[in-house]
Amino acid sequence: MPHDLDLGPEAEGNSKLAVLKELDRPVNKLASGEEIVPGVFMAFDPDAPTSADVQSEPGKLISAKFKVEGAARWLGLHVKLGDMDLSRSMIFGIACRSKAPSSTTFRPCLRSGGPNGFKDTFFKKVAIAYAEESLHLDALQIDQHADLMTSAVWRELILFIRPESGELEINDLRLFTV
Repeated sequence: MPHDLDLGPEAEGNSKLAVLKELDRPVNKLASGEEIVPGVFMAFDPDAPTSADVQSEPGKLISAKFKVEGAARWLGLHVKLGDMDLSRSMIFGIACRSKAPSSTTFRPCLRSGGPNGFKDTFFKKVAIAYAEESLHLDALQIDQHADLMTSAVWRELILFIRPESGELEINDLRLFTV
């Protein structure tokens, strides 16, 4: 009899997010590429000096205050998902609770990589964080994206945050497949 436990292709990413949700990290500077927990990091445009003060407390993921000098092209929160196989899934989705003192946006993206570079697949909706906590739900229909139907050496979920000075709290983030 085959096993009846199927954790789904999103399990590796959700596991990393669960570790982050238990972290107790006081406000500290975070360098571009420095892991907050294994497999979760922020990346900044190297052509625009950027600093981030990041805090994590149990029950929430991160609170971040960014200072961006100049015109940055990107600012992203990355979650490594391994070689996540989506070929037998119909959708890959996210549920995210966020908050910001001043309204700001971020764009969720699934990055698929291999020896010849990477391909970004952006979710259709832009997430908006407000002064009150808000919930963002979105999903990618796998069969509408050829790069998601095939295997990838690695994948990452990236939240592309507005590349400007500001603050953002990501209180919860969950990944799901159907």
